[in-house]
Formats: sequence, C-alpha cells, structure tokens
Amino acid sequence: MLQNSNAALAEKEVKYGILFYQQASLFVFYYLVVFSAHYSRASGEPFPIGARSWGIGNATVAVADKQSVFNNPAGLGFLAHNYVSTSYHNRYTIAGLNTFSLGGNYTHKLANVGLVIERFGDKLYHEQKIGLALAKSTGRVSLGIQVAYMQAAIAGYAAKHTLLTQFGVMAKLNSTIHIGFNAYNLTAARLFVSQRVPTVLRLGFSYQPVKQLLLIGEAEKDIFLPVLFKAGLEYQIVRNFYLRTGITSKLSNAHFGIGFQAKQFIFDYAASNHSMLGFSHHLTLAYQLGKTPQKSS
Repeated sequence: MLQNSNAALAEKEVKYGILFYQQASLFVFYYLVVFSAHYSRASGEPFPIGARSWGIGNATVAVADKQSVFNNPAGLGFLAHNYVSTSYHNRYTIAGLNTFSLGGNYTHKLANVGLVIERFGDKLYHEQKIGLALAKSTGRVSLGIQVAYMQAAIAGYAAKHTLLTQFGVMAKLNSTIHIGFNAYNLTAARLFVSQRVPTVLRLGFSYQPVKQLLLIGEAEKDIFLPVLFKAGLEYQIVRNFYLRTGITSKLSNAHFGIGFQAKQFIFDYAASNHSMLGFSHHLTLAYQLGKTPQKSS
C-alpha cells in the first residue's frame, strides 16, 4: 500500500513538474515576444518585411520596391516589373522569433496586384497571414490598399483570427523626391481581448540626388506610443552592388545591409543590432520576371 502511494505521489509530481515546465516556457516565450515588441517593434504587427527594408532602418514608406506589397501597397503602383521574393528574419538568434514570408506582384494596365504570405513563431505560439494588395498609379501619384487574413494560435488553445487592412499613398514630387504615407489597421482589429493589433501611421520621404545614392527619412506613430523617427541610406558602390545603413530613434537600433543583383536574381542581407537584445539577421532572395534587369530593390 505504501509503495503504491509513493508511486502515485511520484507520478503526480512528475505530471505537475511537466505542467509547470510547459507553463514556465510559455511565460518566458511571451515575455520575450512582448518585451521585444514593446521596445524594438521586432515582434508583432506591423513587422517590416525584406532585408533591404531592414538595411535602411525600415524607412520604407516612400520607397517603391519589391517589398512594397508588404510595407506600403501604394509602391506597387510605381513598379514596372513583376517580382517573386522570399524572406527570412531571425530576431536576437531566438529560434521562436523567426518570420518567413513569400510575396509577389503582377503589373497590369488597369491596376497592379500583389500577394503576401507570412508566418511568425513556432509550435508554442505562431501567427500566419495571407493578404492581397491592389494599387493604381496616375503617373505621379499612386494609391494602394492591402487586406489580409491573420490567424494566431497558442499551444493548447483555440486559434484566433481577424482581418487587417492598410492603406497607402505615394507621390513623385519630381524626379528625385518621393513622399509616402501609410495607415495600418485603422479598424483597430484585435486577436485576443488583451492583444491589440497596433494602429500605426507612417509619413516619410526619399531623396535620390544622384543615381548611386538614396536617402530616406520617416516618422512613425503608433497611436499608443511616442513618435519614432527613422533614417536610411543606400549607396551603389559598383554596378548592381549596394551598401545600406539606417538608424532608429529611441530604440538604440543600428542597421546595416548589402544588396546584389545578378541578371534577374536579387540577393539582400541585413543585420540589425539592439543595444539590449542583441543582433537580428534578415535575408531576402528574389527573382525579377522579365529580361530587363532593374536596380536591386
């Protein structure tokens, strides 16, 4: 009898020990996610996609490139070529803080369209998103919208889902200066009662005084957080090879990146450093559909 009682007690201790370990792991994971989201915008929405974006400090609201389908759909209206791209982002070398994405666009005389697919997290917690974007340009001004279905799931709990929208405007003031605006989640969508999806407004410019140099500035305002200022620089040191850098105010973030285009294949890599959380790495591989090479973007 005593042996049976001890065996049952031991079994119960193991059971509760495993349960405690699982709950503690979840707590640590969510602490990291929330901590990094609050201080570095590295987790959660809206997450900037593309190594070029990270290389220039995520100052992308006035930059029309292959990642505009993710970062500001208005940029799609200024694209002359079709692209397919895939990106991988790892934050602070933590396995559970990975983001994979796949995107593409198709240009048409009526309007340009785009498709985005994203996945963040691991088996403990993950988010998935699939969306469609549409943009129309008048030549000097482009308007764009993206609608995405987002699902989030916590291990052992029912998944939650919502619809996210973003709207963007991009304008060419002249041949060297562009301005852009983007509004993300104006409908204040939520995934969980205690987890809001941020509503974020961005306004910025890009200035290209010469073909080899691009300067970018941007202000970002989460409606519940202070204004964030970002600046980036891209320099073409030789044909089809680019160096990039960027900074972000208040977050002690530094960004560095490179880009290279070989015919229709494009490779971008960036590293970003947070003073408290460490390094993150970003990689993008893209293919330009069509025979005319364009600048790495």
